[in-house]
Amino acid sequence: MKIHRLILAVIVALSCSVPPVIAQNKVHDVDIQVTLDTDGTAHIREVWDMTLSRGTEVYLGRENLGDIKILDLTVSDETGETYQTDRSWNTDRSFEQKKNHCGLNSISGGYEICWGIGDYGHRTYTVDYTLTNLVKSLDDYDMIHYQFYTPNDFQGEHVKVTIEKPGFVMDTLTRIWAFGYDGYIWREDGKVIAESENPLEPSHSIIVLLRFDKGTFDSKSVQERPFSVVLDRALEGADEPDVPMSKAEEALYTILGAVFFFGMIMLPFIPLIIRAVYKRRQKKNTFGTLKLSSIPWSRDLPYDGDILRNYYVISTSSDLKTKKNSVASAMILHMLQAGVLEARRDLATGKVEIRFNPDSSGFKELDHTEESLWKYMYEASGKNHVLEEKEFSTWAKSHTSSLYSWTSRVKSSGLSSLKTKGYYDAGKYTEKGRTENRKIVGFKKFLEDTTLIKQRTTPEVALWRDYLIFASLIGIADKVAKELKDIDPVMFEKVCSMNYNDMSNVLYLTRSYADALSRYATPPVSSYSGGGSSLGGFSRSGGGGHSSFGGGGGFSGGGHSGVR
Repeated sequence: MKIHRLILAVIVALSCSVPPVIAQNKVHDVDIQVTLDTDGTAHIREVWDMTLSRGTEVYLGRENLGDIKILDLTVSDETGETYQTDRSWNTDRSFEQKKNHCGLNSISGGYEICWGIGDYGHRTYTVDYTLTNLVKSLDDYDMIHYQFYTPNDFQGEHVKVTIEKPGFVMDTLTRIWAFGYDGYIWREDGKVIAESENPLEPSHSIIVLLRFDKGTFDSKSVQERPFSVVLDRALEGADEPDVPMSKAEEALYTILGAVFFFGMIMLPFIPLIIRAVYKRRQKKNTFGTLKLSSIPWSRDLPYDGDILRNYYVISTSSDLKTKKNSVASAMILHMLQAGVLEARRDLATGKVEIRFNPDSSGFKELDHTEESLWKYMYEASGKNHVLEEKEFSTWAKSHTSSLYSWTSRVKSSGLSSLKTKGYYDAGKYTEKGRTENRKIVGFKKFLEDTTLIKQRTTPEVALWRDYLIFASLIGIADKVAKELKDIDPVMFEKVCSMNYNDMSNVLYLTRSYADALSRYATPPVSSYSGGGSSLGGFSRSGGGGHSSFGGGGGFSGGGHSGVR
C-alpha cells in the first residue's frame, strides 16, 4: 500500500505542476429533428445543450448545398427568448450587438447559421430552419445524402438525428447508411435514427444516406444518375470503425510519460491506480462523499420514487450494484399499481398470469418508456393477451433492435429528467442531485436491514408498494416482500391487491421478463459479414447497424462549425 501511495503522490504532484487550462466551450447534447415534406423539403429543429465560456457567436457551417436553400431561420434559448433574425450577418459585430440576434452568413457554396451567445454558462439553443430540395430524385430511386452534424472546434458528448416523413413508414424498403462517427443507425416507429455511442471528436461528423423507392417523394431536384453511383462513392473507405480509447486508456498513456523513471516494474500497477482514481472521482461526483458507509439509513423515497431518475443513478454507479435492466421489473410493478396490468391466478392451472387492461385510466401515470414496455408485452402476449413466462422471451428474440433502443431511451430519459429538474448540470450532479443520491444509499440500507423495516408499521403501509418498486431496482424485492408480509400479512394483501404467494410469483415473472430483455437487447447488427466488431458490423447492404468512420463521400452539406 505504501508504494501505491507513493506513485499516486507523484502523479498528483506532476499534475499540480501543469498550468491551469483555460475553460473550454463544451457541447453536452445535440438533438436534430428532420421532418420531410413530399416535395423533398426538410424542416429542421436542432437543440444544442452547451456550456460556453468564451467567444461572441455560435456558427454552424452548411456548405456544398447545390440547389438546397436555407429558409425561415429562427433561434430561441432556454429562457423562451426568440432572437431577431437579421437579413445578413456581420461576424465583426461586438458581443452585445450579436446578443439575441441570429442570421445567415454567406460563404463559398453555402451559409453559416449564426447566433449571438448572449450570456456565458450553461445554455440551450433551439434552431429552426427549412432546407429546400434535401431529397434528390435519381433515375431509379429517391435519396437523401447529407451531413447533418459537421466537424467543429469542440467535442460533442452526444448527438442524435431523427428523420421522419408524416404518414410514411420508413421500413426495410428504406435502405439506410451512416458515416463519420462511432454509433448506430436504425429504424424505429417508422422513423430513421442515427445516434452516437461515444463522444464525437472535432473531426467527426454525422453523414446519413437514405434510399427510398422511386415516387416516395415528388422532388424537383433531379439528378440524372442511378443510385448505385452514389452508393459506390459513399462506400469508398467505409469499413469497421476504429474503437476509440476509453478514458482509462487515455489516462494511461498520459501517465506513462510522467512515471517512466519508475521503471518497467511499475507498469502492472498503473491500470489499478487509474481505475481507483476514476472510481474515486465518480463516487465523489455522485454522492458528494467517498465514505458511503457514513451515510445514515433513510426511509425517504429518493427522487420521490421516480423510477427513471433512480435507475439512471443506480445503473451508472459502480457502488450501487444491480442486475442489468432491473428497471423493467420495477416498471411492471408500477404498471400493476397503476392498473394497466393485472395479476390473476388461473384456477384451472394454479398459475399466476399477467393480463392487460388497455382501457385503464392508469396510463396517464406512466412514463413514455413504460408505455413502450407495456406495448411490447401486449404484443408478445398473443391472441389471448395473457403473457406467459416464455412468450416474452420468444418475442424478444426477434425484436432485439427495438429492445436495445428501449434500454437506451430509458437511460437517456432518466438523464434528461435529472437535467430538467436541476439534479444534473454540465456533466455532473448538482448539490441537489447529490443529496438525492445519498438518499438512495440510505434507503437501500433501510430496506436491507430487517430490523429497520419491522419498525416501520401501520403509518407507512401506504408506501409499501413504492418500497417494492424501489427494491426491484436494486434486486431485493423478494426479501422486502417477505419482510412486509411478516409485519402484517392481511395489510400486505390489501395494499398490494394480492396475497404474498401471488406476489412472489409476480416477482418471479418480472425477473424473467427483465432477464429476457437483458439477454436480447443487443445493438442492431447488419447482414454484412466482413467485420469482427462485437458491437455489430457496418452495413454495406443498407440494413442499418453500426456507422462507419470512413466513407460517406459525395454528400451535400458539411463545412465547419464552432464558436468564435
